[in-house]
Amino acid sequence: MRKCIFSILFCFLIHPFVTAAGNGDDFKTASTSEPSYSEPQIMWGRNMWGKEGSKNGEFRGPSGIAVDSAGNIYVADTRNDRIQKFDKNGKFIAVLGSSGTGEGNLGNPGDVAVDADGNIYVVDTRNFRIQKFDIDGNYAASWGPESEIGSGFIREPVGIAVDSTGTVYVADAWQSLILKYDANGNFITAWGDPLNGSGGRFSFSPTYLAIDSSGNVFSTDYYNNRVQKFDATGTLITSWGIQGSLVGEFSYPTGIAVDSSDNVFVVDTFNNRVQKFDNSGTFITEWGSAGDGYGSFNWPIGAAVNSSGKIYIADTLNNRIQIFNSSDKACIFTSLLGETDPNINKIRNFRDTVLVKSVLGRQLIGLYYKTSGMFQPLLEKNPSAKKTTEIMLKSFLPVIDMIIQ
Repeated sequence: MRKCIFSILFCFLIHPFVTAAGNGDDFKTASTSEPSYSEPQIMWGRNMWGKEGSKNGEFRGPSGIAVDSAGNIYVADTRNDRIQKFDKNGKFIAVLGSSGTGEGNLGNPGDVAVDADGNIYVVDTRNFRIQKFDIDGNYAASWGPESEIGSGFIREPVGIAVDSTGTVYVADAWQSLILKYDANGNFITAWGDPLNGSGGRFSFSPTYLAIDSSGNVFSTDYYNNRVQKFDATGTLITSWGIQGSLVGEFSYPTGIAVDSSDNVFVVDTFNNRVQKFDNSGTFITEWGSAGDGYGSFNWPIGAAVNSSGKIYIADTLNNRIQIFNSSDKACIFTSLLGETDPNINKIRNFRDTVLVKSVLGRQLIGLYYKTSGMFQPLLEKNPSAKKTTEIMLKSFLPVIDMIIQ
């Protein structure tokens, strides 16, 4: 029997309820009769917002996420059959789409991308198509099974990305392909192979996509628990990852984003964390754990990074969006200490903060800061390991997971 990605990821994206067909909606701002959503919650200069619901600023399973050149945020509000638009701080601006199968209608949209001109591309998952809207949310075009162009047939679209020239890339899980189109949906090429999962192939699992400044295409390879990097023609450059929970390993990765320095952020969904790598796949850092506090996740999916380095994560089953700053020490350590721990604020004032883990990389030993040339503890999970910890701090062995300057 075919290994179906719907068994895990798309049982969420394709929600089994019937919606009526109808005409789509352009972007709509909140009406005065509708109760407004709560303002984003501010924590140590960072934001998170959202809760379960269908009002403005509420979500039912947010998944894909994108940022435009002005810093506005677009969220695929999957089970509400819509795209929501927010400013960079999470203040609601407008909504696009409604349930249905007509032009502009959406069915469990799984991802969204925005090009340099502000055009919006939506993966209309349950309707098995891509829809394009202009900057004001007006319907512009669509392509999919009923509008096949050349060999660019779409069966189960998941992720989407647009490069600096307006070229559109779509990850199709059923066909195990990455499909490449021009800005109007004309098919250009495709690559991948549904028969096996060796390098350059996907074994029924390409999910989300991101593009770096050189036009290279990164894809999370869901069932193979890895990231693959291709050039714009589909030639495999490199890949990394295996199944697991250590650094550099994945348990069903989904969302992926690239920052202005071409660092790669991967949403490690079943491990409830985000991992950061350089452009070649060398591990840099990680954060997150299972939970509902700030810095914790419950089945996160989408990721996006804006021009100033803010990282937006769709915390899917917590029905919210979290914002992090990769240069902020507190964002990395909040989930380890707890969001109310006073040491979170202390970390922000220390030049050197060190996270020490066991040799295997996952058991936390302690969190330390450097003062007067000496490391002092902020948190010691295993006091009996104090001597070993002191040796590691003095020698700077590789078991020290990270030093943040």
